[in-house]
Amino acid sequence: MKLRHLILTLAFVPFLSGCEAEKEVAEIAAPLQCGGSADTYQLFWGDLHVHSALSMDAYAFGTRSSPADAFKFARGQKSGILPDGTEVKQSRPLDFAAVTDHAETFDVMHICTTPGHEASNSYCEKFRELSGNNPANSILAFRNFLLPVIAGARPKKPVLCEEQGVNCEIAAAEAWQAVQEAANQANAPCDFTAFVGFEWSATPNNSHWHRNVIFKDENVTAEAIDYVRFPSPDALWSELDRQCKSEDGCNVLAIPHNTNLSEGGGFDVEKSGEAELFRRAKYERLIELVQSKGTSECLPENWDDPVSDCGFETFLLQTTRQKMKDNPAFLDAFNRSFTRNILSRGLLAYKQSGDQKLNPLQLGIIGSTDNHTATPGLVGETEWKGGAWGGGDSSKKRWLQRVDYNPGGLVAVWALENTRSHIFDAMMRRHVYATSGTRIKLRFAAASAAQSLCTGNFMAGTPMGGTLAEQAEAPIFSIQAEKDVAPLMRIEVVKGQINKGVIEERVVTVEENSNGIDQTCVTWSDPDFNSEEPAYWYARISEIPTPRWSKYACESLGTCADVPKADRLISERAWSSPIWYLP
Repeated sequence: MKLRHLILTLAFVPFLSGCEAEKEVAEIAAPLQCGGSADTYQLFWGDLHVHSALSMDAYAFGTRSSPADAFKFARGQKSGILPDGTEVKQSRPLDFAAVTDHAETFDVMHICTTPGHEASNSYCEKFRELSGNNPANSILAFRNFLLPVIAGARPKKPVLCEEQGVNCEIAAAEAWQAVQEAANQANAPCDFTAFVGFEWSATPNNSHWHRNVIFKDENVTAEAIDYVRFPSPDALWSELDRQCKSEDGCNVLAIPHNTNLSEGGGFDVEKSGEAELFRRAKYERLIELVQSKGTSECLPENWDDPVSDCGFETFLLQTTRQKMKDNPAFLDAFNRSFTRNILSRGLLAYKQSGDQKLNPLQLGIIGSTDNHTATPGLVGETEWKGGAWGGGDSSKKRWLQRVDYNPGGLVAVWALENTRSHIFDAMMRRHVYATSGTRIKLRFAAASAAQSLCTGNFMAGTPMGGTLAEQAEAPIFSIQAEKDVAPLMRIEVVKGQINKGVIEERVVTVEENSNGIDQTCVTWSDPDFNSEEPAYWYARISEIPTPRWSKYACESLGTCADVPKADRLISERAWSSPIWYLP
């Protein structure tokens, strides 16, 4: 049940020069390059989860754009070409991006698809023959070439790599070098930040335990670390420990995503030893809550209610839905990999860590697209053309068959300037938030009792992503929000806490206006604050309902009555990173 506890609504404080520096950051990690101020934060927008033709699944469905093409699209410098030839243009360029192709098939993709150097063997010829804009053939390419590598009980080398005379190690190294070169050439300090990255694509028994690996700068691992050779999250972190040492200038994040498809796995802190917990906390500072294959905020109670607490942009595999119906115990296990429950389990792990005072699941919240057409940031409901499954009117019927997909989200970062160092450091501090594609401006911070941050120095307290100092009285939370295009409808605070060893979660509506508002700053104090128990809070903002991409599509075809769930509105959302209390 939702609890409503409105404390105070104050006049909006304009977003002039951005946030003041966080109190917990004692010094700037890198010098300023862009002529900014050391105490003035700015808001930057990005996409950290994008696939190009170097990803086997993207290529199978017809994507032919390179990582370099993807970065140019992100900057608005080049149109994107969808699998059916439709041309799309970035309506609002991004400030930063990463291209995160699947590391597991860097080798065979380099061997089979490098322009001008495509190998002529039966494996490559068959893969190229099936790959394109023919849905039936593309599915065969996906199922017969990628899934055997990553989606079985154990990962397997591509069969091509077992053939005599094929050197997959050299091919993977050359592909990884090309990935680095594309990002380094696209990076333009103060104008656009391009991160080097890849995806570690663990899919044991079709469960998605995927992580995007994002490097701070050009100092990266000698190789792209793949699931085939490093088949567990801790194997990934351990190899990052070995290959990416801070004393050598290498810094990296591993960001889990699609946890709504992980079937409860990938976050088993209850079974982990101390060293593994520290590795997790070191590398996993963020979680991708929203992307094209649905949201992973919390497990919906009612699948047919998209405006319910957890019903926003849900996506589950049919096999998972059937397991939930057949086995009630599976539902509890499945819920363990949704973001809200992960954060709550972190509180339990913190209590159990004793003097170590370690929360291994202290995760900031971001969004991205999981775009498979090399078009990062293409998130508008009117401009999305069905992801990797086509574009244009000729393809609308096909991509309406995947009505549960969506354009994906964005990550917003409050940083001192648009450079690799400062964007990355802000992500490490979890000074970030997620949106479902809208560009709502959001600040969320906490201050001492009786102090509102709406009327003064907004970031003088503990900002989103931070940890409150131990205190006896309930903090005052301030939420400042400004609309993007559609007015704002609802401001909420989501709380998780431990009460007598039991996880409790609730949603508090702080302000609501069905007609919509352009901007607001509200404060809220938690009436159930317990100074002896750990807790977290995050802000959630909803816009007034507007047409979803599927409504535009079915209306243009006159098929809305024939496509369940297509003809509906959507209240776009933003989610702040949490603020923690860890006594």
